[in-house]
Amino acid sequence: MQPIYDDKVKGILKLLGEGFTREEVAEQYRYSTYRSMDSFMSRKNFVWDKRKVTYVPADAMKASLETMMNFPSDRVRRIVMELNKEGADLKEVALKVGFESHFEMARYMKSKGFEWSQEAGNYLSASPTIPNDEEGVTTADNDASLECSLSIGNDGIEQFLPLLGWLASNKEGLQNLLGASVASGQIPRFTLAGTFVTKSVHMTNTLDLMVRDFSKEKNINQREIFEVALIEFFQKYGYEQEVETLLQQNA
Repeated sequence: MQPIYDDKVKGILKLLGEGFTREEVAEQYRYSTYRSMDSFMSRKNFVWDKRKVTYVPADAMKASLETMMNFPSDRVRRIVMELNKEGADLKEVALKVGFESHFEMARYMKSKGFEWSQEAGNYLSASPTIPNDEEGVTTADNDASLECSLSIGNDGIEQFLPLLGWLASNKEGLQNLLGASVASGQIPRFTLAGTFVTKSVHMTNTLDLMVRDFSKEKNINQREIFEVALIEFFQKYGYEQEVETLLQQNA
């Protein structure tokens, strides 16, 4: 996998360094398209780097993948690292990490914001985080935007008094609806009365995979996931009183 710097490779890199486009360099070397030149450079253990607009050693590109991205889940990290290995095969990696096919793995990676890169031979984040200073956004700009978004118009705060009164009069009901006063982003836990029963539920393998991933990533068992989901479902669709009674039995 070591890059091979023969005369032709050096010539291609030199022209790209002088500002010629990949298409122009390919034409100078009499390739039908730049993809044919890509194939040649691949055999010399180079890959195209879109950001640097030149060819870079394949090992350098792959070795930087782990530091280039923040992985949204352990499974995404495993997929990228498995594909990072020399001689990795998409179909074999898909089976190894629990997918039925590499097409299913591709759908999963897309749902996590990753797209396949032919140049890198791996999945890359489709929306990398760019610091504000690189986009020309200043703190003053952000403050101005925030001030604008908080504008309450000519009527002042008085226009919101009826809403605040309604919220105050329904405080208890809203707290029950929210399932308890939990920290933002924290998953509520419920201690429910009754004995445990076994219930079989049929679902698609993709939904089952999502449940398993969430359970592992958030350190919550699957029973608790379904309990929270059902309680919030009943609260939202007409069983508020029944849920309130159930929760009060454990208060």
